[in-house]
Amino acid sequence: MTRPHLAWTMRTSLRTIVSPRRSADRRRRGLLAAVRATVLVPVLWPVLSALLIAGAPVQAADLAEALARAEDRTGVVTGALELEDARRRLESTEADPSTLRLDRLQAEHALELADAALRTARYRAYAEIAAAYLRVLEASSGRDFAEDGAGLSERAVDIATIRLERGAGTQLDLRDAETDLASALNDLAAAGQGLALAKRSFESLTGLPGEGLAPVPDGLLATEVPDEALLAARLADSPTLLRASHGVELARAALDLLDPAYAPARDIESAELAHARAGEGLAEARRGVELQLRTLLNRVEAARDAASVAHDALANARERDAIERARLDAGLIAEIAYDQTRLATRRAELAAMQADHEVLLALFDLQAGAGVAIEGLDAF
Repeated sequence: MTRPHLAWTMRTSLRTIVSPRRSADRRRRGLLAAVRATVLVPVLWPVLSALLIAGAPVQAADLAEALARAEDRTGVVTGALELEDARRRLESTEADPSTLRLDRLQAEHALELADAALRTARYRAYAEIAAAYLRVLEASSGRDFAEDGAGLSERAVDIATIRLERGAGTQLDLRDAETDLASALNDLAAAGQGLALAKRSFESLTGLPGEGLAPVPDGLLATEVPDEALLAARLADSPTLLRASHGVELARAALDLLDPAYAPARDIESAELAHARAGEGLAEARRGVELQLRTLLNRVEAARDAASVAHDALANARERDAIERARLDAGLIAEIAYDQTRLATRRAELAAMQADHEVLLALFDLQAGAGVAIEGLDAF
């Protein structure tokens, strides 16, 4: 079966469902219902049927609720257990009167490092869950956009058919319209499958239903990046720098325990060398995390710039939309011409939403990658 013939078959099937009334709005609603039945139901029916059988209502989740499920992620659970173990070991060490100074210092360091590791694991879980949540929102909007595109293509086929019947169009015009419809239906099928995959990914991460997720709160989208100097100062609490600074402290303590009056000169020189190397390792680690911080900040800045461009484009699209709507109301253009403009506006809205989401994801990645807290994104 040729692609145009397939498009004609799909169009014919859709027309058996669409109400015969000529109202454009009713025809469009009928088309979208048919498209959902033809394309989306086979994809979503397993989920829907399971819910119907169980009789369980689908309750929409929001981003904060989803991020709270980070506590159930394997890395966070493991980190919490290790933190508790480190706390018990320190308590045991402090309770033992025979504990040496180095042993106590190592136990304190282990607790600090376990706390930092848990915090970083939680930040990474936030970033992972947020990405899955936002992908569902984008896939849902993308599916809706594809539905609008399919509806517009169906109307174009209807118009091409009428023009051909009245001698104002050609067979080529009709074939082109049918080809566009087939492509739009393929896009719709792909969008439906993408949405189903995004929902499954989100549900596997959180255990929450992927249906009807709430939009991201404006407050989160407006999260400000702390001053770079402040972030750099907080890097001292990151696992990488903590580990390096602990090495310096241990080397210093080991050197201090060597009494020049009794310890061999060779042991003192070796301890001094170890302390110097630990200091160099700390300096190198600091340079590395500061470079990583700058890279992550650059990504946030680039995402914000892209979001600004996307919102400028959206403003222009909405302005054009208003102009074309006025021309439609004045009878200067056909409804399908305005629908094409409206579809372009929807495309700009989708692009702006995706750009906003990229900013938020860049902020979550900054928090996880640098291991430093960003107010508003660090606790749920």
